[in-house]
Amino acid sequence: MQKTIGEIAEIVGGVVEGDDAAVITGVAGIKEAGPGDITFLANPKYLPLLPSTRASAIIVDESVARCDKNLIRTQHPYLAFTQVLRLFAVQAPLPRGIHPAAEIGHDVFLGEDVGVHAGVVIGDGCRVGERSVLYPGVCVGNGAEIGADCIIYPRVVVSRNVLVGNKVIIHSGAVIGGQPCPEPMLHDEGCETVEGTVIVEDDVEIGANVTINRSRAGTTVIGFGTKIDNLVHIGADAAVGCNCIIVSHVSVGSGCRIGNGVTIAGQAGILDGVAVGDGTVIAARSGVEEDVGANRIISGLPASSHERWLRIYASMKRLPTMVRDIRDFKKRLDKMENMKDAEAEDD
Repeated sequence: MQKTIGEIAEIVGGVVEGDDAAVITGVAGIKEAGPGDITFLANPKYLPLLPSTRASAIIVDESVARCDKNLIRTQHPYLAFTQVLRLFAVQAPLPRGIHPAAEIGHDVFLGEDVGVHAGVVIGDGCRVGERSVLYPGVCVGNGAEIGADCIIYPRVVVSRNVLVGNKVIIHSGAVIGGQPCPEPMLHDEGCETVEGTVIVEDDVEIGANVTINRSRAGTTVIGFGTKIDNLVHIGADAAVGCNCIIVSHVSVGSGCRIGNGVTIAGQAGILDGVAVGDGTVIAARSGVEEDVGANRIISGLPASSHERWLRIYASMKRLPTMVRDIRDFKKRLDKMENMKDAEAEDD
């Protein structure tokens, strides 16, 4: 694979400063890059490396000063470099065909060029789209549908009636459509549980050991383009919008409504039924207990505006000194009051 700097700039939506006809044959970090490589600079602390890098081109943001290097200027250097990585990546061919040790139920539709490995179990009435690959130990429940060009890694469970879109990646150990905390409906005959489903839209990536609970009666939804890190829990009836980023150890409660383009950092928790507006960023270890508007940055426990939480955190670090000062003040006040009482008794 080789591309000119001009061709790469057109792909990432950047502007070239320098020789746009120079040929790029690979990608590398700014320290390791050599002639023919393209690299990027997104963090200002790496600016001192710019004059010394041997890369043939550097993707930078619009604020970097002009220099004698070939630059591609873009608003989002890291995102642009990610696009370049995909462009130059050499993908190993995915295995195709149906292994004889796979167990496939009745009335199952398998598209062309699917890959079904040993130990895969596909229930009755399922559909698997073209070119999708199911690795060993994947279990697909009755009536579930998996779209085209999906990759389902080992030991994933896609429960019954779950709908998975196209170009979805699900990493090992994830459970899509897990049973929520039971809320039985009582009838004369006994207890009956009403079941909903999960819809995973196109271009979603779900990390290892993620649990997405099925709705109790409706639908749990993961929107188009959303990326979910490892060890995340999504509760029943939750709706996660498009192009969200959910980092590891996050818990999204039942019935939550997460807008489009939301970022939820590691170990944050969102209480049942809370709504989060579009474009909001929830900082790591935040506890969100009430609805949050759009385009906010919130943090803390309980979560509030990031600026307010920073002031609270700064005050917390001063608490030992403040407690000592209050004790000293109280001792002096007590001493003054004792002296005043003694003077009153003398009078």
